[in-house]
Amino acid sequence: MPRRSFRYRRRFGQHFLNSSRIAQRIVELARVGHETVCEIGAGKGILTAQLAVRADKVFAVEIDPSLIDRLRSRSPDNVQIIHEDFLNIDLSDFAEPVIVGNIPYSISNEILDRIVQQRNHIQRAVLMVQKEYGDRLRAPVGSSRYGALTLYANYYFSVTKGFAVPARYFTPRPKVNSVVLLFEKKRVEFVVKDEARFFDFIRTLFRYRRKSLKNALRQVVETVPASAQKIIGNKRPQDTTLKELHTLYVACKV
Repeated sequence: MPRRSFRYRRRFGQHFLNSSRIAQRIVELARVGHETVCEIGAGKGILTAQLAVRADKVFAVEIDPSLIDRLRSRSPDNVQIIHEDFLNIDLSDFAEPVIVGNIPYSISNEILDRIVQQRNHIQRAVLMVQKEYGDRLRAPVGSSRYGALTLYANYYFSVTKGFAVPARYFTPRPKVNSVVLLFEKKRVEFVVKDEARFFDFIRTLFRYRRKSLKNALRQVVETVPASAQKIIGNKRPQDTTLKELHTLYVACKV
């Protein structure tokens, strides 16, 4: 698309992939075969075209109205362009798709939430995200990037790094590099009756990540039960595993 005919829209967080080779690598990481794919943000269609080669059906979701006609005019027969915000999409309509997308950095949390909420309706997901965000999703226990986001994502998914994507492979060029991650559903280690309440508990603790775990807990409960002392020790929140946090959650009867 000539530069004069299209204005990049900051409110949509537009940074379009400009490399077919990178698009091919994304499709390979997603292991797209004869199945349905839902693409988050079709953009100018460079990833859409590669997905269409391998998938039986591609539902390419795009929010920007100025891109819809161009996408529809250039898409093969097995691609359906959907003019919608992905956050409003009901994935149960798409026969358990593989989710693939170069997602806007500004709404990464919202998209992750949407995928978590509808995880029973998908096969797996491959997302290109800001490198720093990807580091947080895959951070080891005890590291500075380990936090509530890490625990939230890894309760539901195994998150695997695919490959890094330098900023030069996007137009307009962002100020940061990206990384492509594979999200595969997994059987949870333990069942939580109220998941929203459990992760609110975790988020509260990590607001005090520099405090001792005991002092962080005091922001949640008035009295820290004796049964929690064995786990607490000299730890801070970032030194605590998901399973240990669940044990604390149960002991504190939050």
